[in-house]
Amino acid sequence: MKKKGKGKKKVPQKGDPDYLSPTQLRNRRKRRAKKQQQQSGNTNNDSKSTSSPNNNKTTHHNIKDPSMKYISNPIKAPIVQAAKQYFQSILKDSNTSEFLVHLGPLYKWRTVSKLAVRADSTNTKLAIGLFIPQSHTLLPVPNCRAHHPSINHAVECITKVCNDVGVQPYQESGSKTNEEGDNIGSGQLRYIAINVARETGAVQITLVWNTPPPSSSNHDEVGKRKHAESIEDITLKKLVAKIISMSSDNSNTTTTTVNDQKDRDIAKTNDGSNCKSIGDEQPTKKKRRRGRRDKDKDNTQTNNRSDTTERKEDSPHKAKGNKQGNAYTSKLNFHSLHINYNESWKHSNAIFSFDSACWQHVYGPQAIIEHLSFDKSREASNNPDILANPKLPNFRIPLHFPPNVFRQANIDAFTNIVARIRERIQTLGNESSSSINCVELYGGVGTIGLHISDVVSSLVSSDENPNNAKCFYDSVRELPTDIQSRLVYRQKNATDMVTTEQALFQNCQVLIVDPPRKGLDDEVVQYLYKEGYKSMKLVVYVSCGFQAFQRDRDALIKSGKWKVQFAEGYILFPGSDALETLAFFVPI
Repeated sequence: MKKKGKGKKKVPQKGDPDYLSPTQLRNRRKRRAKKQQQQSGNTNNDSKSTSSPNNNKTTHHNIKDPSMKYISNPIKAPIVQAAKQYFQSILKDSNTSEFLVHLGPLYKWRTVSKLAVRADSTNTKLAIGLFIPQSHTLLPVPNCRAHHPSINHAVECITKVCNDVGVQPYQESGSKTNEEGDNIGSGQLRYIAINVARETGAVQITLVWNTPPPSSSNHDEVGKRKHAESIEDITLKKLVAKIISMSSDNSNTTTTTVNDQKDRDIAKTNDGSNCKSIGDEQPTKKKRRRGRRDKDKDNTQTNNRSDTTERKEDSPHKAKGNKQGNAYTSKLNFHSLHINYNESWKHSNAIFSFDSACWQHVYGPQAIIEHLSFDKSREASNNPDILANPKLPNFRIPLHFPPNVFRQANIDAFTNIVARIRERIQTLGNESSSSINCVELYGGVGTIGLHISDVVSSLVSSDENPNNAKCFYDSVRELPTDIQSRLVYRQKNATDMVTTEQALFQNCQVLIVDPPRKGLDDEVVQYLYKEGYKSMKLVVYVSCGFQAFQRDRDALIKSGKWKVQFAEGYILFPGSDALETLAFFVPI
């Protein structure tokens, strides 16, 4: 008879040398699974491989851009279909019998992009792109159709410059640890963030660098030269200098000098290509002809040729990224350059470190300034007749976007949401003889709130990001004086607002909420069905996470205090499985 327990391995207990915590056991299983997957992938690749030395370069050719999965028919994306079905019965009692979904341009709409930096498939060069879903495997997207052309050109130029300088791409695994002993991976450049100024096409670039901030970093608003000089990392300093030199309006590159020629020689790539401005070289035939002429004519011809060279250097065509053989013009329509020092733990999903000490502004203006164009957004829509058409303010509203604040990636399509909100509040004002006091939670830099500033009696906007308040007040200072006095900003999260600003909310008729993907804080939902319904006439809910919106909407309806008066959807990211939902709640 077999004895019980015979042959069983004793499980190490806490305190034993071989003991592993649940987290360590889970990580070990993940490592084993990843190793098995890699081995399986290598086996498959070996069985299909040929003698071609370029096999590694075609690894991702059959993998499609994950952000364009549903581009053939964005309305058929699963989340859009789920939303239409969800609202089918909800809107029966309202004036809207159908949940309308608005779709704008399919391509070139993305003006904000955060791209990962990792080694390419050959593991010899740096590449910039997106992660394949549910993995940290990089997929280069050099010509992403969703990106504004300025982003694609910037990615091309920065990739080349990084490889020229010898920048090491970030790797999640490595021997490098921080002060707490956490593995922070290896390499130097983690991410590239690119924002486009829509009016000019200029790019605001942020380099996310895998080191702590330099001890001598100067974070005050002083000259650009001093900001760049404070960079301690030698590789980063070279990279910054190269990127700045690509600026199409950089005065240091408008004329040809001996130092310029030396810089061009250094800029030669490994394959022998050279990044030059248009007009750098003179045809060899002209040089040979000069020897046949007399001295005076030769001097005159030389002077004329020098003038021509300067005119060519000053030509606006130098900003274009035209390829000429193996060489290409490395000029960028350049707005500004920032550095974010983020030596975070390898399992952290945060792209930026928002500690103010981790930010360094090294070149160009601090922020991109945007103006919403309601007419342009209507013209770009596939269905302009069913979009909002509010009475617009008689003054321009500048929005300030440094790289450390949230900005909508498809701001043209988001403009239509702002227009619908403005139209609804104008209607409320016409129906009500009393003043309208508005509170905005999760307000960012005030993108929505500032655009209703002339149709409300007061606006208090709030957000927890400490960088938003300055952007908000920079905008306010450019508005008419009578409008400025109505506007206030609170640096508080939504929970703190509803728990510490009771007097403010008791006098609030309109509440605007634009939460992140996780939806409303529980405290906000509870306040709305316990107290908010007593004074508020309208809650404007802008949602980028539909499942969270369902949860919050169901909780409010279940309370018996609120109902959905109107709702519609906006596809802000055509091709992806995402939907922006706008809903108006009114008390019962």
